[in-house]
Amino acid sequence: MFISRMIKIGLIVSACSAIAIFMLVAAATPAMASNNPWYDKFISWESVNATKIDDIKTNPYSENLGWWEGYVLKSYMNMYDLTHDTSWLDKIVDHTDSVISTATDIDGDGYLGWGTGAYAGVQLVTNGGFETAASGDQLLPAGWTRFQSTSATAYRGSGSAAYSGTYGIALKTNPSAGWQKMTQTLPTYVPNAPYTFIFAGRTNGSAAKGKAIVYNATTGTVLASAVVDNTTFQVFTLRFKAPSVAGQTLQVHFQHNDYTVADGWAYFDAASVAPYYPYMVHESNLMVPVAQFIRTVKQTPSLQAAYLSKANTYQSFIENEIVPKWESSSFIGNTWVNVGTTEGYYKEPPNFDSLPGNVNPLPYNMMLSMSDLLLTMYDVNANASYLDKSKRMNTYWKNNLFLQNSNSAYNWYYAEWPSPGIEDTSHGDLDVVSALGMFNHGLVFGGTDMDKFTSTFVDVMWNGSTSSSLVDDKVDGLSGNYGDTKMIFGFVNLAQFNNNAWVAAARQYNGYNMGSSSVHAVEALTLTEIMKWDPVKLVNQGFELDSSADSTLPSRWTRVGSTSATAYQDSANKSTGAYGMTLVSNGSTPQTVYQRWEEEVASATYVVTFDGKTDGSGAGGKVWVYDETTGTTLGSVTFTSTSWQPYTFTFTAPSVTNHVLKVYLGHNNIAVNGKTYFDNVVVKRQGDAW
Repeated sequence: MFISRMIKIGLIVSACSAIAIFMLVAAATPAMASNNPWYDKFISWESVNATKIDDIKTNPYSENLGWWEGYVLKSYMNMYDLTHDTSWLDKIVDHTDSVISTATDIDGDGYLGWGTGAYAGVQLVTNGGFETAASGDQLLPAGWTRFQSTSATAYRGSGSAAYSGTYGIALKTNPSAGWQKMTQTLPTYVPNAPYTFIFAGRTNGSAAKGKAIVYNATTGTVLASAVVDNTTFQVFTLRFKAPSVAGQTLQVHFQHNDYTVADGWAYFDAASVAPYYPYMVHESNLMVPVAQFIRTVKQTPSLQAAYLSKANTYQSFIENEIVPKWESSSFIGNTWVNVGTTEGYYKEPPNFDSLPGNVNPLPYNMMLSMSDLLLTMYDVNANASYLDKSKRMNTYWKNNLFLQNSNSAYNWYYAEWPSPGIEDTSHGDLDVVSALGMFNHGLVFGGTDMDKFTSTFVDVMWNGSTSSSLVDDKVDGLSGNYGDTKMIFGFVNLAQFNNNAWVAAARQYNGYNMGSSSVHAVEALTLTEIMKWDPVKLVNQGFELDSSADSTLPSRWTRVGSTSATAYQDSANKSTGAYGMTLVSNGSTPQTVYQRWEEEVASATYVVTFDGKTDGSGAGGKVWVYDETTGTTLGSVTFTSTSWQPYTFTFTAPSVTNHVLKVYLGHNNIAVNGKTYFDNVVVKRQGDAW
């Protein structure tokens, strides 16, 4: 069973991957209107945010790449899984190439990657916002020194001098007096460590321009610099490496680029110098969708002519640059810890304090994002150490879960260190995705566990309303804060076990304006997950995913009159993917399965497509749509072929949307013993491309 699950999950790129058989989408631009409101909402979001999406893919800072670009890439991967339009894969290639081109080895450990100065909680600049005045001089910011300047040419000012807060600094050229500077000497630094220098600057448009410098006064060398010639404030971010020895004098200088030009004004604000450290969660969250791309290409021969070369390049990057650094980097140190024979976790880098307070082990979302990357790559390379670490991390987390809601639901902390607080919803997405990955590989988490995670979401976190759906921003449902209510991309996937997980998300997004620049990429990702689990298309169409109660029963399909011996997932008889559905006629009573069909448009015409074959016994096969409310069959098709063939039929939805509708699979002649096989059962509205 374990081996079959390995094969199974590797072939699954989404619950809806089987749609490929019936795709009519042209491989041109995906930016087109459709009959699907979710799809159109995503296209609207992508169009409005096109500039930002394009900018961030070339941004070298890990928090932007991990918490934005990673979600964009995951969205694109979902869009391909849903539509099989390869233009979404082209977008992934374009973005991934851009992202990898920004990776550097600034810390000199031999591994490429990214980092940020935003998390360490270490700030070398004092009074970088210039809000506090020096004692005895209201025009001089505390902690700063004038160089060859006076209170008339270098001063703390408000209004047009400030980018944020109330104050910034203004510098005016004085050609006869030389440079008019404001400087600060930095405190102790870590030798050889990478740092970021961030500031906001602008000028009055003069040819004097402005300039910001990190200067080594001991050696007389410039470590980082930027010329400012914009007339509205712009934020500049520079990277530099500290000297290899301690004790040298480093300074920040704000000045002009050319002091000989008269009446040149330069303004600076929001100065910061902080360590530039790599973060596992940023790199792993960024690389998970790249790993999914690799897996899809490697397991889809028809894609390999166009994408195999890229997949190989990306695989090498992940395996040689990203994964090993967290154990073998001379700069980071070994962050992996085995705990006993079954548990393990990643800890904060031992060579520096990248998170305030020396965090050990890492918060769950940080390590479990890496677990997701390792598990996805295991499907590609069968590296046993990847699988072992993934299992150990999830086992460690599982053993620290505790119960709530009369023991029906799971609860957990953000991390296992003093006073971490209950896990929040947006980070909890990464936790739940990891648990789902384990379950769908037949590892660590069983069906009872998944029912408890599902209860956490639909019974504890969700308010249960379909008209004003809200989700609490803590997994215990007790915060009363709904600020992250739409950031639920991981929790939506619990619709594998309960459709209410989809309802909780979909009812929020029905009227949500995605065509806004304020909508985050994580919400766009959630939207694509809503698309994936929309019951109007049917879900688990290829029978690849298990129910929580029975590993032989595909999730969201229900047996009627049948048992695990007469209605089951079948790895030996499938059209595509790892599994199909086999029904065995017993010669007397109907052996069927059905899935509830919902969210239809009244009186609209729908098309059912599926792959089917029989054993030639005469029992035959049948697929039909049944209106349980009226007791009528809305449409059906029968088949007898002994080889896989595509079948289709149309039907019209009732004129009202409160009927109970079901899609059934069964036999055409129940009086005959025999086997019938089904795969890729899809419902789409007539005219839809997918």
